[in-house]
Amino acid sequence: MNAQVPSVLDAGYALLDRQILDSNDEALGKVDDLEIAYDHLGRPYVVAILCGPGASGPRLGDRLGAWVVAVWRRLHHAVDPDPARIPMHVVERIDSAVHLSVGADATATRALHDWALEHIVSRIPGADHGA
Repeated sequence: MNAQVPSVLDAGYALLDRQILDSNDEALGKVDDLEIAYDHLGRPYVVAILCGPGASGPRLGDRLGAWVVAVWRRLHHAVDPDPARIPMHVVERIDSAVHLSVGADATATRALHDWALEHIVSRIPGADHGA
């Protein structure tokens, strides 16, 4: 883990709902959930950040959460998709946001964004992706 990422932190407070920024400070989304594992002594640690509708839906719970996950699954290209996962080893630092040491293209967070641009936004009359 990077020296700017503390080895011990309150994961719920320090990570959940924080903005995720890539190495170019481009916003990739928010931290919606965490993947936790346990070391040989039974102590929990964060393995990865999970983001997107596949991770936020279960946190919402009830019908709304189930609906969000169902729509996400329907629009996703994979048969049984997993939430976008960002391994902790690419987290460079944590402050008011979670800063990554890699660009957006090196993460799985762009898949739904790119799909929406290609299949929805690009078909809107007058939609222009130029400068």
